[in-house]
Amino acid sequence: MILPLLVILLGLTMYPFGYMVYMSFFRYSLASWEKPQFIGFSNYRDILRDRTAISSIDFTVLLLAVAVPLEILLGMAIAFLLRDTFGERVFRSALLIPMMVPAVVAGIAWKMLYNFEFGPVNYFLSLLGIPKISWLGTQFFSRLGVILIDVWQWTPFVFLVLYAGLQSLPRDIVEASFVDGASGFSAFRYIEFPLLRPLLFVVLIIRVIDALKIFDIVYMVTFGGPGSSTHSYSFYIYKVGVSFGWDIGYASALSVLLLIAVMLLVNLLIRGLRLKETLEL
Repeated sequence: MILPLLVILLGLTMYPFGYMVYMSFFRYSLASWEKPQFIGFSNYRDILRDRTAISSIDFTVLLLAVAVPLEILLGMAIAFLLRDTFGERVFRSALLIPMMVPAVVAGIAWKMLYNFEFGPVNYFLSLLGIPKISWLGTQFFSRLGVILIDVWQWTPFVFLVLYAGLQSLPRDIVEASFVDGASGFSAFRYIEFPLLRPLLFVVLIIRVIDALKIFDIVYMVTFGGPGSSTHSYSFYIYKVGVSFGWDIGYASALSVLLLIAVMLLVNLLIRGLRLKETLEL
């Protein structure tokens, strides 16, 4: 009975994946009428000499190193601050709005917000005496703008998971610590945070995978510009394989490297968690 489902699963997942790995060893461009030519590891060697590929890796690593920790810290802080406060349900629902907005809609909205002449962001900055900023015209501010959008959109996800985790913690243990004279910070540090740590690692792994695959915001807001300063790695794969290059072989090699990077990072995080648990035991 499960054989048809297995055939569909293999046909929709394993076969395309295997074909991608296979084509990464070929020179094959849809822009020409030439048949695929086997070139070995040449596509992988070309990545090391491709300045745009290196720039896209640099920006993706920057996004991973800045946006993800900010989302974790802000999501955790909001979850703790919002718990047991007046109007908790209203604030909780309002905080989830950025996560529910489709990426295309969010990208268009933020592109208008970042407008140099008429954007609300520059208008409110001008009220503080800050001159207008070319958010989408310089490398530093365009990268900062994409990072801010990612933090705005995915901090609610971190908040939602950690907030649900806080609600499930045993309150009697925390209340017993207060009776023994523990402060709120001590209860958080020695009781609540250790209990939330496994959940925190799950959130971290999910956000690392998502950050490595970021595409929609870059496509809608900056389209990789100015120049190639906001090319994410996934967006560069799209440009090489679909948008401009139609170079299936090179795009396949880029995709294989992205898959390897995701697998390595996730395994390192999982091993790090297990090692920490072993040391604590």
